[in-house]
Amino acid sequence: MTLPTLITEHQKDETVTKLKRAYTLLNQAIIMAQIKHGDMEIWQDWDSPEKIVNNYLAPEFKIDKTYPPGEYAENMCYNGKKFYGKTQYNWLTGVWISSPINPGTASFKTADGICIGFYSTSIKNAAFFIDINGSDKGPNVAGKDLFFFILADKTVKPYGYDWLEISINAARSHACRAEALSGGYTCAAKIMRDGWQIKDDYPF
Repeated sequence: MTLPTLITEHQKDETVTKLKRAYTLLNQAIIMAQIKHGDMEIWQDWDSPEKIVNNYLAPEFKIDKTYPPGEYAENMCYNGKKFYGKTQYNWLTGVWISSPINPGTASFKTADGICIGFYSTSIKNAAFFIDINGSDKGPNVAGKDLFFFILADKTVKPYGYDWLEISINAARSHACRAEALSGGYTCAAKIMRDGWQIKDDYPF
């Protein structure tokens, strides 16, 4: 293999390792929080992402810091850094992510640098956003270091887990393709479906 190929393969392996670890820790946190606070269906704070983060999720991690909901869309683990016209996160197409990381998203950074965002208006509308290397490190791109999850059957699952096809149709919104509108939304689902691998058809 050439040096650039070796570097790319290393980056792929590192991405998968970090994503799998973050995903595992988040699901473990959900389980532990229910042991302490009862079934999540009786939690009273689903309309407050900040309360869910502070009262249920963050205590189950070794954390560096918690962050209140961002003032602007797409802010996670926001440390006051000015972007000067640039956005914090982008889709694979390079388009700014303004949703689903809504202004009400609360977030926290783990001791080893993972940034996890959470947004909900109810238990049926709960979403998680995982930046595997923290929002202060690039590339800050969906499908590269930013991945999307939802709460389904009391378990954190990747967005698109129930799609029949993740990436072949480039025209489908949210596909794990660089050409797709909101491209990168379902990339965590593709990695998991491919056996926790980044294969050659992945837009890495």
